[in-house]
Amino acid sequence: MLSEPTTSVDVDDTSSNIVMDQKALRKANKKLMKAERRAQREGRGDPLAGQKICDMCNASVNLLVRCTYDESQQWKMVCGKCWKVASGGVVDGDSTHPFYKYGGLW
Repeated sequence: MLSEPTTSVDVDDTSSNIVMDQKALRKANKKLMKAERRAQREGRGDPLAGQKICDMCNASVNLLVRCTYDESQQWKMVCGKCWKVASGGVVDGDSTHPFYKYGGLW
């Protein structure tokens, strides 16, 4: 008597599909992130990316100066226009700006 071949159902088949879907999703997400970074490098990205807020005038700018300029001696981040007000336009400050201290560019 000949018996018919039995087909086995793989229990792990559904979990395997889920794992493959997660892997495909991660891969697609990685490609999207790479494309966004590439666009930013080439100047086609978000124009507001990398901008920071000035502590004095709240303007959004690309470059800030870290300095202290008042009695609190707290480090503040100021834009170029506000830096001239905070420092008197002099890198090391002057006698009319006794609380000014330069802390670098950001």
